[in-house]
Amino acid sequence: MRLFGCNRVQCLSVVLTLYVASLVIAAPARGAQQRPVQRRELKLQIDDFVLTDQSGKDFEFKNLNGKVVIVAFAYTTCPDVCPLITAAMREVQSNLSAAEKKSVKLLTVTTDPEIDVPKVLANYAQRYGAELDSWSFLTGDEMVLKKVWKNFGVGVKRKARGLVDHTPLTGIVDPHGVLRFAYVGPSPDKNLVLKDVRSLLASR
Repeated sequence: MRLFGCNRVQCLSVVLTLYVASLVIAAPARGAQQRPVQRRELKLQIDDFVLTDQSGKDFEFKNLNGKVVIVAFAYTTCPDVCPLITAAMREVQSNLSAAEKKSVKLLTVTTDPEIDVPKVLANYAQRYGAELDSWSFLTGDEMVLKKVWKNFGVGVKRKARGLVDHTPLTGIVDPHGVLRFAYVGPSPDKNLVLKDVRSLLASR
């Protein structure tokens, strides 16, 4: 049987692809809190990149070699999912021991560089009580950011000024620069994130 120019197997493949894309490209405001967080284990090498942190200084990813890195993607004017992700990151940070904080770095990478200049990110970090000695908020040239988004598998779609659909991703990168765990969805469970972080710290 052929339907809309494809056979049954081909159509099923298209449907599955569109379903996955709907999860990856956007997290709509409606029902965002009801959508369960999906946890994935993987091995994806993350390329080096240079962005700008909340203080206006260059930030080089390669300088984090040897550390476990928790990376989230968010933007400061997000009305729904991003506040949940950032609050979850703050919970994770506050539950790390002093010793663990020396070996763990948190990063929030913007998906809206048009608005999220360093000063805006600094205010956003302050709003959430982020400890900036172990958490950086990053922005930069959009072309550079697009490469970072793509490397992590983050889809970004601008809808209007200050309104962006993007993959609600929180990832954990091991000390060798390999993305090992990915959580897709709002508010990943801090206990599970901490467990994965500690498993990587123990295996260094």
